[in-house]
Amino acid sequence: MQVRDLFGVRSCDLTPPSVRHAARVLYAPFSHDSGISALCASVLSPPELQRADRYTAKNDKALFLQRRAFRRYCGVTALGSSQPLTEILFEETGSGRPYLGESPNLRFSFSSFRFGMLGAWSSAHGIGVDVEDQSKNLDTVELARQFFSVTEAQAVEEARGRQRLQTFYRYWSLKEAALKSIGEGLPFGLDAFEFELNPSPRVVAAPPDFGGASRFNACAIEGTGGCAALVIRDL
Repeated sequence: MQVRDLFGVRSCDLTPPSVRHAARVLYAPFSHDSGISALCASVLSPPELQRADRYTAKNDKALFLQRRAFRRYCGVTALGSSQPLTEILFEETGSGRPYLGESPNLRFSFSSFRFGMLGAWSSAHGIGVDVEDQSKNLDTVELARQFFSVTEAQAVEEARGRQRLQTFYRYWSLKEAALKSIGEGLPFGLDAFEFELNPSPRVVAAPPDFGGASRFNACAIEGTGGCAALVIRDL
């Protein structure tokens, strides 16, 4: 089986219906099968394989191999190309945003966690995706006070039981996705964006230099087993 066929079978389209006109989102589950990891390694470059070898934990190395191969699969799918995956070469901006040198107008975003990988792209919008493992227990109230707006932190604090953890991760995933949609990472600041969660995710504050909240559209992504979000930005 080729890697393209592998992901053609294993991946699924999780694009939220409201943004199908603007973006596409694919998800592929992580596999513990060493044969699948070896197959994914066959399409990677020597520098990528060297990076993989730096991982000491077996599952961490396998996830790196699979997510890099999945990234190439998303690239060739977005291009509608019959190129071998070995020829799909991503570059990165200074802030880490991946792009294809042969098609710089295609904007990509990727995220992964221990259960799988998300890939998203758009030819007309800035785009960001994030997926978080919401089973990890954290001091959510303290983190929310440190990184979220006052309103968001209050929403986390007022939630009870399991709902508190879920509320925290919904905000966090949306904020990371929003930062990626402007080509930035966490150093830019999670407080650069503010969200409302109910009845559905909505950007209520965004950096003026990027057009403000009205330029952004936020969605929850269902079907990953984690807490996942997509944010797209009108250019």
